[in-house]
Amino acid sequence: MSQTFHGNFFIEGEFRERYVTIENGRISGISVEPPQQDIRRVEGHILPGGVDIHVHFRDPGEIHKEDFSSGSTSAIFGGTTTVFDMPNNTAPIIDKISFDNKLQSIGGKSFVDFGLYQAASGEIVEEAIGEKVFLGKSTGGLLTDIEKASFSGKIVVAHAESQECLESYSRKERNLQEHDLARPVECELRAIEMLFNSGIGNLHLAHLTSIQTVELGKKLGFSTEVTPHHILLNTESKLGAFGKTNPPLRKKSIQEELLNNLGNLNPDIVASDHAPHSVKEKEDFESASSGVPGVETRIPLLLMLVNRNVLSLAKAVSMFSTRPANRMGIAKGYIAKGFDADFSVFNLKEESMISADDLHSKCGWSPFEGFTGIFPKEVYLRGVLTMSEGEMDSQPKGVFIGGERKGKTSH
Repeated sequence: MSQTFHGNFFIEGEFRERYVTIENGRISGISVEPPQQDIRRVEGHILPGGVDIHVHFRDPGEIHKEDFSSGSTSAIFGGTTTVFDMPNNTAPIIDKISFDNKLQSIGGKSFVDFGLYQAASGEIVEEAIGEKVFLGKSTGGLLTDIEKASFSGKIVVAHAESQECLESYSRKERNLQEHDLARPVECELRAIEMLFNSGIGNLHLAHLTSIQTVELGKKLGFSTEVTPHHILLNTESKLGAFGKTNPPLRKKSIQEELLNNLGNLNPDIVASDHAPHSVKEKEDFESASSGVPGVETRIPLLLMLVNRNVLSLAKAVSMFSTRPANRMGIAKGYIAKGFDADFSVFNLKEESMISADDLHSKCGWSPFEGFTGIFPKEVYLRGVLTMSEGEMDSQPKGVFIGGERKGKTSH
């Protein structure tokens, strides 16, 4: 069964008035003239659905602060239609048994399409979308022994902080400034060099925090990722433990340099590293869990930066949708024939204040309280209207993207 949408679609870097026909969830045709069938008019600026390759939806093990239902709901309300979830659950995802247990726990709860990483170990899980390596300990305490780990050739996402370096800078951490000093940029640089010397292929560097680390990663041939919190927040932000994350927020000069050069620096991907914790787990800085929520605010904040002329819209879409989809080898991220009909519809002139009261994560807070963002009016997943004017489809329609059968795409 086919359907046709008519609207202002973002195609090849610009908005074009087009008729887009969808069959079985994929775009089967794009035309200037209306086809001979019923047509649905979509009002607004239609962008490809967002792809977030770095989230922690906590399911299973810590569903008091997030699960796949609440996390994927947050994603939809932020214009993201596909996510890839990290393996540092309370029981780490290191083998087929733990992977299958996680997939079963998610069940039919996801409102977005999703894939799952495994933590690099001695066992390769074919269904995993790729491997995650931890060169320094973070939330969950995982530390990868690269020499003993097996790699499938799929994407390897690295938490690039050298554990040896972290131990050498270890100190009391009572505030954001001291947390930054305990995990300096130097530890990222050392880890990136270690990864280059390891010979591991298909490497992607997660959540880089400075111009230095992005430039080094690109120079060495790795794909690179930054996050909204490292772009927009710093150690002077009045967040206390709510700003504690790994790698840390940096001092204002480093953060502003990263933000002001974002368009020229051109990191491959902006991912959320959505890592929610409860308010109670953020009460005391020294014992607070590291991580901040952000899957719902990622795209709205980037679109705000487009309005501020920090980024072009084409670069923003590339960073939050097209390149992430390309990097994961999935047929998403473009409004083009043969790609999934994932759309997010915006009024790009309409900014609104970010308030945790309006967001959908279980954790109930946001480090971006008081910022402005541009949120979607409608979201479609494979041609199905999933969210419209603040109302969700009650039936989750997200499907699992298995690493053993993902389709390689090029454009």
